[in-house]
Amino acid sequence: MEHSLLSELKELITNLEQKKAETRYTIPSEIMGATKKAKNLERFLHDILAVVNGSGGINLLSIIRREFGMSVDLTDHIDQWAPYNKDQFEDALHDAIDRAEIRAGKQGLFFEGSPDKKEATEALHLLKSIAHAAVKCQFSPKLAGPHAYIEILDHVIQFYALPNSFPDDRMIKYRNLLSSDRLYAMSGHDDTITAALKSHVKEWYQRSSYTFLENAEWYHTYESVLDYLYVLTEEQLERLRIDFIQHIRNDFKIVKVKPELHRVKLLKSMLETVLNWKV
Repeated sequence: MEHSLLSELKELITNLEQKKAETRYTIPSEIMGATKKAKNLERFLHDILAVVNGSGGINLLSIIRREFGMSVDLTDHIDQWAPYNKDQFEDALHDAIDRAEIRAGKQGLFFEGSPDKKEATEALHLLKSIAHAAVKCQFSPKLAGPHAYIEILDHVIQFYALPNSFPDDRMIKYRNLLSSDRLYAMSGHDDTITAALKSHVKEWYQRSSYTFLENAEWYHTYESVLDYLYVLTEEQLERLRIDFIQHIRNDFKIVKVKPELHRVKLLKSMLETVLNWKV
């Protein structure tokens, strides 16, 4: 008797799980309407910029939930959205991005100080391009390919180069942006896309007049150098190595005055690591 009951329970669970997996979700008309009528989208652009700059990969679902009132249940089952409905919603997002503006009272989200009209126009163009590419990566990853990810990265770099974009020091901004770990997360842990992003970064840096990657002071710690070796040439790495070794020599002079075992071991480990760096 009990075995029969257990069998029925198992069968019912299997049927319900199958039914749940086969369910197709449609986007309520009020959500589609809110997306199509959306205005005042500065925060939407700002949050997309924050996501593509972060270390969690490209995931816009929490932004979409907040901006357009979509339920957690719906975003949690994006893989089960009816295909035509998914396409409609993606189109509506692209239309919303095209309508976005940066009003005078909202420029503080993106700028320190007051940009002139030319800079504000360029910034809006870059932010829209970033948002369009991020939506492609979210909703049509196979069609997006490496190009969309490179477009995001390139336009973020261009945005950082604007005179008034964010109050942080420009070189510090690049520390997170160019990290190999972050590029891997941005790509959705795709090796091919990560390789394309790294190639783009290296080409950009080598073309630029920047030298911050060759300066020991730019790095949080000597261990973090590993995240940026992919950008450097042999000659640039040697300059960085010499800079770090000089720091080690200076610290060693101080340690020799009052030797402490753990500090000496740390300097030894640091020197061994620096000597073993390879591009």
